Amino acid sequence: MLASAHLRIFRLFDALNDATLGVVAARMHRIHYRPGEQIVHEGEQTGEIFFVEHGRVRLACTAIDGREQVLAMLRPGASFNLISAFDGQPNPATARAMSVVQCIVLPADTLRTLIRQHPELGLALLHDMAGQVRGLVVLVEDLAFRSVRERLARQLLQDADGGCAEATQQELAERTGTVREIAGRALRQLAQEGLVRLERGRVVVLDPAGLRAVIAEHA
Repeated sequence: MLASAHLRIFRLFDALNDATLGVVAARMHRIHYRPGEQIVHEGEQTGEIFFVEHGRVRLACTAIDGREQVLAMLRPGASFNLISAFDGQPNPATARAMSVVQCIVLPADTLRTLIRQHPELGLALLHDMAGQVRGLVVLVEDLAFRSVRERLARQLLQDADGGCAEATQQELAERTGTVREIAGRALRQLAQEGLVRLERGRVVVLDPAGLRAVIAEHA
């Protein structure tokens, strides 16, 4: 059985007292995934909510012609599949492990029961879902109104951890709604301007203020 302390890394549970957290932890279990393994499949019914404890999880939706749009790259502390838990519809996106991943899983029917018993959990879930919706609104705005250069600058600032964004050019292209060749040209231009340094499998952010200026070019 999970200890309630394991759930404290998730912002979703910040508002819960120890007693309620213990009840939630008792209903959860862990699952491990290998790099590249699919966790949930777009269009299928899962009936579970996933909380990322370790590793990176890629959320993406797929067009009829096979093209993918990456919706988010989730890190420890994030959750996914909440929408399906509440509306009973198929999963809106595919979740894939991008590294060794450990998730804590809660059945959707258990979640609904817990919300009726502990309204504070429902409020915490609404807050978490509101943040996810805001993130999708930003993604739509970027795809509709910003250039690849601007989208890359925002993505690099968002992903930079300790000054580095751990992502290949292919991954950055997928996340910014373009193809690798175009993303590569834009990244090389940013590098020539001294804003970033390109390394194998990662991009080092040298000038965050300069990247923010790129984002504001057509604001």
